[in-house]
Amino acid sequence: MVQRGRRTAARRLMVGVVGLVTLIVPTAASGQTPADTGVPQDGNLVANSGFDVGDRSGRPIAWSIEGNESAVNVVNLSAWRTAGPGSLEVNVPAGGPVTVSSDRMVAAPGSAYTLTARVKGRAGKPAVLSMVFTDFNRTEVGGNAADTAFSADWQTVTVTGTAPAGSAQVTIRIAGAEPGWSYWDQVSLTRAPAAYDPRLGSARELFLDDYRIESSQDVGRVVHAARTRPEPLIRPEYPWESSAYIYGSVFKVGKVYRMWYDCNNDVAPGYYLCYAESRDGVKWTKPLGRGTLGYKDIPASQTNLIIAGGGTIAYNPTAPADRRYALMQFKTGAVNDTLGYYVYFSPDGYTWTSGGDRPVLLDGDVSNVAWDPARGEYIATIKKRMFTSRTPGVYDRSAFVSTSKDFLTWSTPVLGVSGDYADDGAAQALNGLEGQIYGMPVLPYESTYIGIPWVLLITNFTQGAQAGAGAGPVLPQIAGSRDLVTWSRPVRESIIEPGRPGAWDDGALYTASNVLVDDRTITMYYGAFNAGHGGQLTTPGSPKYASGVGMATWRRDGFVSMTNASVPGIGDPGTLTTKTVVTDGRALHVNADVKAKGSLTVEVLDAAGNPIPGYTSDRAVPVKGDRLDAVVRWSGGRTLADLAGQEIKLRFSLVNTDLYAYWIGS
Repeated sequence: MVQRGRRTAARRLMVGVVGLVTLIVPTAASGQTPADTGVPQDGNLVANSGFDVGDRSGRPIAWSIEGNESAVNVVNLSAWRTAGPGSLEVNVPAGGPVTVSSDRMVAAPGSAYTLTARVKGRAGKPAVLSMVFTDFNRTEVGGNAADTAFSADWQTVTVTGTAPAGSAQVTIRIAGAEPGWSYWDQVSLTRAPAAYDPRLGSARELFLDDYRIESSQDVGRVVHAARTRPEPLIRPEYPWESSAYIYGSVFKVGKVYRMWYDCNNDVAPGYYLCYAESRDGVKWTKPLGRGTLGYKDIPASQTNLIIAGGGTIAYNPTAPADRRYALMQFKTGAVNDTLGYYVYFSPDGYTWTSGGDRPVLLDGDVSNVAWDPARGEYIATIKKRMFTSRTPGVYDRSAFVSTSKDFLTWSTPVLGVSGDYADDGAAQALNGLEGQIYGMPVLPYESTYIGIPWVLLITNFTQGAQAGAGAGPVLPQIAGSRDLVTWSRPVRESIIEPGRPGAWDDGALYTASNVLVDDRTITMYYGAFNAGHGGQLTTPGSPKYASGVGMATWRRDGFVSMTNASVPGIGDPGTLTTKTVVTDGRALHVNADVKAKGSLTVEVLDAAGNPIPGYTSDRAVPVKGDRLDAVVRWSGGRTLADLAGQEIKLRFSLVNTDLYAYWIGS
């Protein structure tokens, strides 16, 4: 259900302050992967891990304190720090226990974590370092601690553990229960990398994570915002459409583009799915009489209302004929009982049959669903509300992921993406409060799953007719996962930017649950409002709250590139080296935009990193121009055929180039 909000001209402020945001967020959350950092994404998960910044009372930013707050301070004393300007002083008096806890971080069930910290004792018993796993309800489900012996010299303390089933978040604690004086620095929490499969096949490799990246130099991830149109393709026009936007779904079935979009009106429950169709994806009509719902005295034969309550649709052409279309929607009710997500089936997308009178998943209210033909299962991302936000008593919207073979029985939802330190920093850059995840479609795409987290930057709870749920912009960003459990968010710019001030889409943006892909283009339809999430402003003379459905497009694979902006003689050429891969000997393909005076070459190394004769950089034929599909070649007609089955590495050399993807093909 859309909550409406304030006009977000303040969004423009972010352009001027993005440098400031980058300074205060950890490497893993920076807006652009910096050069010369090797593999930055799979590093330390902890914000303010060196205790180098505190508030005006000397308490560490991104950490909370329970108990005797006066026992904890950020200090700048050369004898009591190891790196950076600060360290954490924990000076526990008798009868004054204290616990210092990090911000909660998403924990992937089944993943192994390693926690380390540097500690130096001054007197008494040092504090105890631990990591604690909690579930959706903030109940502790596991954790480990290290009982540190006193040492007047710096020592490294290590704690390891695996996130149990049901884990949602992990927190680091430094707790002192007995009198003691100790200093802490360089806290690090890392997650063990996913099991690696070196086989490189025809599925395209994007750059949303570091799964296949061993090292890089002078290249960085760059988000490429979508091309959009100045006017909406769908806008409210009928009496039952006080607004028209999209959380819904768009499929091309045969030669017809089919869209299920959302509208609001004054008949309970107040929001509905409507239907539109198109022959070209640009000019849309709203066929009347396809559904079974009327509006007041207007019969169903004269509306395009499909079902009450909204929702998103998965299209599975291999399903039984009466279940080709599967719908998930939220219904209110009793918490942990009837409040949750219900499912429906349809043979045609117009008439729907209930899949049961009980929710298949609990909580609410936004869901996105998709059919994954590669794994033969449905994917649902649902919004669940954890009471872990910075604002006391306010829930923290987050995206949980669940899967199903039949759309009826679903796996236990696992926390995928939640607002973090970087999202909070983006909200604070607008003089706001914190960032949350309002929803997240998941797109099965080539070798990965692409998530589109709708990031709500809460600026206040006061401006707008529905600001009690949080006012502020909603911005679609991007995430990646190989397993639907562990998610990477290495860049944080919007993939669809709000329109310029005064445009129809200069406020909150949402997206369809899926994309349409052809050889050249990715197309995603999005819903937008001329104000933020808090709704219609209540001040006299405020513009009327308006909405529409627009179209966003990218080049194939074009959400994110690895980029180098040098030109010969000016700047520094870039390189990116893969981990070990094994191919079947067919050709290496790339999707790249090689700009003026630029070049892209590929050198092949053996498993030890030594150039392979015949595939060295001086034998590589440069790729030139803007190429959606270019075959990489070496002089003398060499191909990868002679290297089939061998462990090799690929070293891409970039000059003034955007590299979007690579893969093995004919």
